[in-house]
Amino acid sequence: MNPIYQYIVYAIFALILLGVLSYKVYRVYQERSDIKVSKKLGGGFKFGKQNESTEEVEEEINEIREPRQAELNLTDENEGKLIVLHLAAKLDKKPELNLIKQKLSVNDMVYKNGYFESEDSTHHKGFKILNGEKPGKFDELKTISLLTLVLHLKGQRNVTKTFDEMLKLGRKISEAFDMQLLDDDFNALSEQSISNYRETTNNIDLKTGAYVS
Repeated sequence: MNPIYQYIVYAIFALILLGVLSYKVYRVYQERSDIKVSKKLGGGFKFGKQNESTEEVEEEINEIREPRQAELNLTDENEGKLIVLHLAAKLDKKPELNLIKQKLSVNDMVYKNGYFESEDSTHHKGFKILNGEKPGKFDELKTISLLTLVLHLKGQRNVTKTFDEMLKLGRKISEAFDMQLLDDDFNALSEQSISNYRETTNNIDLKTGAYVS
């Protein structure tokens, strides 16, 4: 064979071999590139799982639960707050305790431990009537100079209704025994004072939801 033709055959063969090798190298790099892309996608799925777990934690945090007992022991903002009315007797017309008992017993007031209380006055509900003079309790042997009607605002429900009952009874006693009805500062009870008391009781009823119970 002519050496020139022989070299041509070798060159063709070498070109074919080089082409095959180039193809193989191209395939290897392409596969590596695909692997890198798939890793990125895998990271994306992992990120998605983290989001899901975070959402689950948030759902657990925001889940509705019953309040703990300690959270229910809230301080009553009306601790120590009172609405007070006084009934002052005239010097020559001081009523005796027995007469007061008779009047109050027909108005659902109970006498015990030296003072009167409304029948629903357990656990700070209702109101009380005390001796306005020291020591605060009534003495069977003494006439009465001053009656004090007390409405404790702590723990009350339907405070406006209770105040109206107390005011109504105070007016009855005032008429029956010719006593003067006074506010907590010992001034004659005015319509403005009554309005102020009712505003206080209305605010409490609104906060406790007494109007919808």
